[in-house]
Amino acid sequence: MTATTSKRKKYVREMKPTWWKKLDFYKLYIAREATAIPTLWFCLVLLYGVISLGSLDSFGNFISFLKNPIVIILNIITLGAMLLNTVTYYVMTPKVLNIIVKNERINPNIITMALWAVTAFISLVILVFMYV
Repeated sequence: MTATTSKRKKYVREMKPTWWKKLDFYKLYIAREATAIPTLWFCLVLLYGVISLGSLDSFGNFISFLKNPIVIILNIITLGAMLLNTVTYYVMTPKVLNIIVKNERINPNIITMALWAVTAFISLVILVFMYV
């Protein structure tokens, strides 16, 4: 058995490393995907905090670590990345979530506002429990 081979040169479209810089949509996509790096930072800090709960000395070191200006800056960057991720997720959810009531699709703004309301409520509950 022989395979049929073509004498034509196979077409391979060139993909430059800067393909994502052409459209704003791609830039936002890359920024949203890059939020995985600050998420990793947050997870490592959280893990360090949980591990340091084992003794008072290591917990004191953890608190000192959190007071470091570089760590504060990294945590602010992480907060910004998480807000970007949340905003893009909340904007994208109504486009993906197709809820139909009485043969009509629900207004996407209602879903987005409901997500923000739940987020605000849970944040408020956490703040109340932290300071009560």
